[in-house]
Amino acid sequence: MEQITVAGHPEPIPASPVAARMLRERLEETREKRRADAADTLENLVGERIGTLLAGGMPSIDVATMRSIVEYIELPSEDEPEPTGLGKVFADLKDRAAQRGYGGRIG
Repeated sequence: MEQITVAGHPEPIPASPVAARMLRERLEETREKRRADAADTLENLVGERIGTLLAGGMPSIDVATMRSIVEYIELPSEDEPEPTGLGKVFADLKDRAAQRGYGGRIG
């Protein structure tokens, strides 16, 4: 197990080496394609999701969990503000649906 740190979660998180690499690659890809601020936003979203999972009793982050997080978290497009209020509720529902294997589709 490796210890990873992500914004939005104050303590190191135990994760498999492959999961840690997957997160690093996704953050770097986002940094290259959409700039550092988008990568920072992604890191915060990942940290929030991991914090929720750990608070729910998950002891560490494995490959499948990390894949479901980094592949299905959606960043706001560059011209859209980050969702708030009702938009945030729907974004959270999409994230939960993706975690359960619905590919981010609700309905």
